[in-house]
Amino acid sequence: MNNQKKIILRILIALSVILILLVGLFIFVIKKNGITEFDQKNSDFQPTVIKIAKTTPEFELGKEIFMKDCRKCHVSKNMKHNYLSGIVEKVGTDYLKIYLTKQDSLLKAKDEYALKIKEFWGNNGTIHNFNFTEKELNLLIGYLK
Repeated sequence: MNNQKKIILRILIALSVILILLVGLFIFVIKKNGITEFDQKNSDFQPTVIKIAKTTPEFELGKEIFMKDCRKCHVSKNMKHNYLSGIVEKVGTDYLKIYLTKQDSLLKAKDEYALKIKEFWGNNGTIHNFNFTEKELNLLIGYLK
């Protein structure tokens, strides 16, 4: 008799765990698919799915510029750490535009930040002297934000 109680208890615990996992999975699927509200006017309660665009065309163009011109160096270094994260907020848009297009001028002028970066990363032969248009710079910086 005592053995039967243990078996029943184990079955109840297993069913409880399965139920908790199913509820968690249900919540995850709802959040992942963007279902945030239900139309209660409809008698069969069809969910209203709200799809939020994760990117904009401008973001995609900035990403394209990054992948074409920046990825060669910026993916190979510190791959486990996104050291460009927050760079726009750190140095500002105006400085970043100058750094991307006239890094050699900053180094010649003994700009402290440019010298620190060059010292840290070494002279790998690459200097940011891209010929980006103002629009391309804005798209790239928008992507980096």
